[in-house]
Amino acid sequence: MDRPDLRASDAERDRAVDVLRDAAAEGRLTFEELADRIDVATAASTRGELATVTADLPVPAEVAATVAAPIDQSSFFGDLKRSGAWTVPERSKWGTVFGDVVLDLREARVVAPEVTIDAGSFFGDVELLVPEGVVVEVRSRTVFGGVRQETGDAGPPGAPRIILVGGTVFGDVKVRAKRLREKLVARFLGS
Repeated sequence: MDRPDLRASDAERDRAVDVLRDAAAEGRLTFEELADRIDVATAASTRGELATVTADLPVPAEVAATVAAPIDQSSFFGDLKRSGAWTVPERSKWGTVFGDVVLDLREARVVAPEVTIDAGSFFGDVELLVPEGVVVEVRSRTVFGGVRQETGDAGPPGAPRIILVGGTVFGDVKVRAKRLREKLVARFLGS
């Protein structure tokens, strides 16, 4: 970059967000890293600040679409859990009877800017853990339960978006954010 001190334009910020999304779709960034970097890119005032969020990523000449197979998982008398490094497809379905659905997206890779997750439980909870800066639209319904959304109400322009559908009967739907470092500290301290 010849002049990193020059003010960044909206178009340059949008291009940086596109590079970040492409990198996430290729598996180069986790969901949490994508959200963090999009937040920095949309707030950048100079070209130099923009360059820092994409400096360790290749800038593709042409983006190849990455497709992940849809997920359809079910369980009877058991929990469905997914965490760590995994690929979240554009659409997935999770359902259990007498169990919980717990999906941790903080280390996950996404293949689309908008992801739809259909998660349901009969006599159990649905819990979604997302990184800060990710927008979550909760369309889930509950019968004899509640919806508690602690995060995901808003995000920076271009932030990854999750649409949570499905719901629970005799259970709760929870959307929470917890930084990975907080998870590691809790594990280390045994809480």
